[in-house]
Amino acid sequence: MGGNVVLITGATGGIGNAAAIGLATMGARVGITGRDLNRAEQASADIRTASGNPATDRFAADMSSQPEVRRLAGAGRPGGSHHSRSQF
Repeated sequence: MGGNVVLITGATGGIGNAAAIGLATMGARVGITGRDLNRAEQASADIRTASGNPATDRFAADMSSQPEVRRLAGAGRPGGSHHSRSQF
């Protein structure tokens, strides 16, 4: 998965977190979203520790809100507003 970039919603816990760890372990750059930035930051740190892969990004966004989805999508475009050190 090295060289691939994935975005996982719901990765602050449960199966989303397990998927993020698995993909990061395989070498993917992993971006995660969470409604609570503090939880997303903690999950990102946990993913880095568990996978040994420092290439993780976190974004605060409520994926049940269409304006939030659009805002997050705009963060990945050139000239978009980046919330973290994203490489998207």
